[in-house]
Amino acid sequence: MLTKTQKSKIVEEFTERFRRQKIAIFSDFHGVSVAKASGLRRLLKKEGAEFKVAKKTLLDQALKAVGVTLKTKDLKGEIGVAFGYEDQAGPARILAKFGKDNETFKILAGILSGRILSGAEVLFLSRLPSREVLLGQLIWTLQSPIRGLAAVLNGNMRNLVVVLNKIKGLRV
Repeated sequence: MLTKTQKSKIVEEFTERFRRQKIAIFSDFHGVSVAKASGLRRLLKKEGAEFKVAKKTLLDQALKAVGVTLKTKDLKGEIGVAFGYEDQAGPARILAKFGKDNETFKILAGILSGRILSGAEVLFLSRLPSREVLLGQLIWTLQSPIRGLAAVLNGNMRNLVVVLNKIKGLRV
């Protein structure tokens, strides 16, 4: 049994995590073995995230302290929270893959930029490409008009050279 000071310390730690996070994903980890949970924690750590477990009442107090209206008591199962500190989609991708491999693991809800997400919205977020891929696509799109203009301008010069070579060939 936890003392009041231990509980308040846990609430403070979770409050600080909720303030730092870019995304928080709530999941039901009931039935997941300790070995698999440790593997999940290692995967999340590589992505700049962490997976923590606490009682629902303590999580609710931490959420209330940061101004989020999500009630973990309404979520079913044993609640674990994945905090993503770097990329928003990375932890969602890892948890979605982990959920496919472990039938009892379920994504229940999430918090992204203060907005509460349903489990389905978190799964949709997990299907997005990584940040690097999205930036590459953006750069390709921004460069496309310039590349087209360069091709058109080169085409005019190339056609001029072809015409001049034909004229030169006629004079011989």
